[in-house]
Amino acid sequence: MKRSLRTQLFQGHVVLFVIASGMSILLTWQELAKPGGPLEKNKGADWPYVLAAGALACVPVVLLGVVSWWLIRRALAPVITLTRAAEQIHEDSLHRRIPVRGTGDEIDRLASVLNDMTSRLDTSFQRVREFTLHASHELKTPLTILRNGFEHSLADPDVPERHRDRLYVWLDEAERLNRIVSGLTLLTQADAHQVTLENESVDLAELVRDTAGEAEILGQAQALRVSVDAASPLLIRGDRHRIRQLLLNLTDNAVKYNRDNGYIDYALSTKNHRIHLHVTSGGRGIDAEELPHIFDRFFRSGTSRGTSTDGCGLGLSIAKWIAEEHGGTLVATSEPDRTTLAFTMPATPKTAA
Repeated sequence: MKRSLRTQLFQGHVVLFVIASGMSILLTWQELAKPGGPLEKNKGADWPYVLAAGALACVPVVLLGVVSWWLIRRALAPVITLTRAAEQIHEDSLHRRIPVRGTGDEIDRLASVLNDMTSRLDTSFQRVREFTLHASHELKTPLTILRNGFEHSLADPDVPERHRDRLYVWLDEAERLNRIVSGLTLLTQADAHQVTLENESVDLAELVRDTAGEAEILGQAQALRVSVDAASPLLIRGDRHRIRQLLLNLTDNAVKYNRDNGYIDYALSTKNHRIHLHVTSGGRGIDAEELPHIFDRFFRSGTSRGTSTDGCGLGLSIAKWIAEEHGGTLVATSEPDRTTLAFTMPATPKTAA
């Protein structure tokens, strides 16, 4: 069992007090019991006195224990305060500073060092975000030119047929790069709190049914069975465009990693004043060690879900951000032939169950 530093110091002090008291009692006993001493002269008549002396020797131990506990608690209080303040700092709050008491002691020195460290980290994070935004912006123009060039070449009847397959491959790669750049731009802007969401009335059930219709089209090559359990209307407050993007990302994930003749089930419900959407799909599933990382940026499974599937590894990261921006959560569970992505968010008063 783990013990705090305060508990360890207190227990160490108590042990020292007990040892000191024990040695004092032992020395007293030896003095009383030596030849010609009071115990030999009175033949044990002073035993009550010895017991009383032993009991009184315990009183200083208790008093010193209480005082020790108070002193240790007071001495470590700044450390506890510093720890709690440091725990509140994460990548989105690196601008926050730990309070400095102004006493000039070691605790103040440590707080100053931590503040300097978080300041440097905040500067580094800002530079990375700015670099990503600038790089994404600069990449958009050449990617657009490449894509337009490939499209014009494919539309040219004079292009030999043997070159068209290559042009289609290059066009697909240009589209994939464009999706990566767009996703990076969105996530970087989100990290910098530069994305503003709309607050409008949205029928989530209608969006789910529309998304299921697109899943049927996307899953035709795999003969996927798509089912929907979403009673309409189910109104929420949020950004229609972003929620639709979330649903499409979940659907794209469910289609890509499904099996032939597999399935995708959409289940929408309300419970305990929250809306629950479960997107369940077939396939090989996600390994337990990989499951906590599927929302990480650019994460691609190397075992359970294969490496040949086209994707940029940002779809679920974007979906999770959209869910959290709407006050909700997005979690995943998986077992063989059953992977579920569960999106929950607060319900409006009219839809709360």
